[in-house]
Amino acid sequence: MRKWENVYKILKESDNWSALEEYLIEFDENTKPDVEDMWNIMNQVWDDMNLDNLNYTEAELNKYYSHPVWFLNGLFIECDKTSMEHRKSIAEYFKDKNNLKIVDYGGGFGTLAKEIAKVSPTSTIDIYDPHASEFAYKNVGDFKNISIISGIKLNHYDFLVNTDFIEHVEDPLEYIIQHNKMLKNNGVLISHWNFSDIIKCHLPKNFHFKYSMNKIIPLLGFSDEIINENHGHYFKKEKIVDEEDIKKAYKKARKSKNIYPIIKFISKGKKPLKIILKKLGMYDFIKRVIKN
Repeated sequence: MRKWENVYKILKESDNWSALEEYLIEFDENTKPDVEDMWNIMNQVWDDMNLDNLNYTEAELNKYYSHPVWFLNGLFIECDKTSMEHRKSIAEYFKDKNNLKIVDYGGGFGTLAKEIAKVSPTSTIDIYDPHASEFAYKNVGDFKNISIISGIKLNHYDFLVNTDFIEHVEDPLEYIIQHNKMLKNNGVLISHWNFSDIIKCHLPKNFHFKYSMNKIIPLLGFSDEIINENHGHYFKKEKIVDEEDIKKAYKKARKSKNIYPIIKFISKGKKPLKIILKKLGMYDFIKRVIKN
């Protein structure tokens, strides 16, 4: 794990410093931001770019994800204890697994890829990231089994990992469909998501997936979620996704979106609302609808 003073030095010596300096005015080599500070910085960049997560264009999002704040975020992850614990937990899943083909989709600097490479040195790990920086190549340069690729490979991988990625995209299911096509039969998808409003670049239109994504993924050619102690959500590819699967998944997504206001209403009301719904005979019905 990197030390913050080393991260700060890298930032100051980089070409990105002039764009980042104003956001780090409260910090120096001895004063490290915490996760909430990072969210605030990323939100400030979002606001300074006059972005609106309810009304945006793809070009605007691409411009934001190309901003140097993501250089800062990538370095911050490598010196943040909790962030690294999550990545080490996923990597631990690969311990004693050999000769695998793995892709880290949206893998940023390669932080997770490096952790996986350490525990499974005979495996090959590709990083696919539309916004890969020059620093990413340097960051993984000591690992001969890690490559940064510019295009996707179909029916190629034993494992596909994406972490903190699909909550940022316009259509998360589009990516799950693509992930199915990239995996071999019986390949495993490992995903972690955070469909919440902790940061402005999480798109509100997709918050409903917080309650339904692990039920929708099995409709797209995957197994039910495989429960284990490692960080994230795990699914095995059981079939090649087809048009009928896709229709069912989007139908489930529309249902999820429609019922999301009810879920929010119930969660805010908590115990008093639960009592009222039970008296009206509606509580068990609503629970079944949400679950299915």
